[in-house]
Amino acid sequence: MKLNLSNLKWKWVAFLLLVIVFLCGIIYLYEEVNKLPPQEAVKQSLLHTLQARSYRFQVQASRLLKGQEIILSDLHGQKNSQGIYLQGTLPLIKADVEIYYVGDTLYRRDPFTKGWVMVPTGGRVGIEELMAELNPLGVFDFLDDNFTVRYAGMEKVGKKKCRVYEVMTRGENKYLELFWQDFNYILWVDKKEKFIRRAQISAEHRDNSEHCLKIVFTLADYNLPLELPSPVQ
Repeated sequence: MKLNLSNLKWKWVAFLLLVIVFLCGIIYLYEEVNKLPPQEAVKQSLLHTLQARSYRFQVQASRLLKGQEIILSDLHGQKNSQGIYLQGTLPLIKADVEIYYVGDTLYRRDPFTKGWVMVPTGGRVGIEELMAELNPLGVFDFLDDNFTVRYAGMEKVGKKKCRVYEVMTRGENKYLELFWQDFNYILWVDKKEKFIRRAQISAEHRDNSEHCLKIVFTLADYNLPLELPSPVQ
């Protein structure tokens, strides 16, 4: 009796595939059973993200009014334990911006001379009110507020597998709360590292519910040894 080696080979391949599918199913079920409740998962990711020593970020803010979207700012930069550096554009006023903030000193790039100008940060307007983007993670500081969370599935941000959560909260950013209310967040939380990799924030204007704010964040390179460029006087 001759063995059909070809059939035997494919039977082993099919068996191995079934084993792989079975193991993947077991892993998935284990992760789902041991997954934190949405509210607790968001709390832990917020704490983990806010405690990051360094990161790179991209942030775009826009307003929506009567179906039209107007870009307010389109910025990118990086932050470490020394300070923060950002650059980008403010399309609404047709201006470029480049800022370096370290310690208690703020520098901005002069658009005409291309040199650095020191900007006083004290006085009537605090630094975070002067430029909310100088604290990019400030909009996530709502741990003491009552908020509701809904798990919205899995998505990838780049190569990172993320759990997606929809969050409704009042918000705690003093600058944003001057004009906006009823904050809604969508957070993409790294499944493995628990950092927020992407966020979309929307809110309504306090005087006009048809006037909305949208902020989109992308965050990367957490806790890497990032070096900030130094301003040249």
